[in-house]
Amino acid sequence: MEYKNIKILYIEDDGVNMLLMRHLFKKKLPSVELLEASTIQEGIGLAIKVQPFLILSDIHFLGMNGFEGITQLKADPRTSMIPVWAISAFVLEEDIRKGKDAGFEQYITKPIHIGRFSKLLEAYIEQKTS
Repeated sequence: MEYKNIKILYIEDDGVNMLLMRHLFKKKLPSVELLEASTIQEGIGLAIKVQPFLILSDIHFLGMNGFEGITQLKADPRTSMIPVWAISAFVLEEDIRKGKDAGFEQYITKPIHIGRFSKLLEAYIEQKTS
């Protein structure tokens, strides 16, 4: 499917996970532009500047974590309406509940299952752009 002007921001500090996401977008969503940030602060700045369609964010970072990041994103009128999905290695039910309570629209656990994740993402884009 061809998507026009869709930008998705991925906030991730692990290079291997970033490579995986680049590969996924190249193979499954080549017309979607993947933006990258390696810290929450960098991601927030990029989100304000670019206004992406969706933000994908890890939870665990040195310094500001993903929960603090989503709190800032939701509090800022420039970014409050941008949906944010967590992508995290924290997989316990309480972690997932905490993520949903914090405002993450989706909570994806690592390791990411490429096929399921790309279908979920594509369905989401289809639903929001139709």
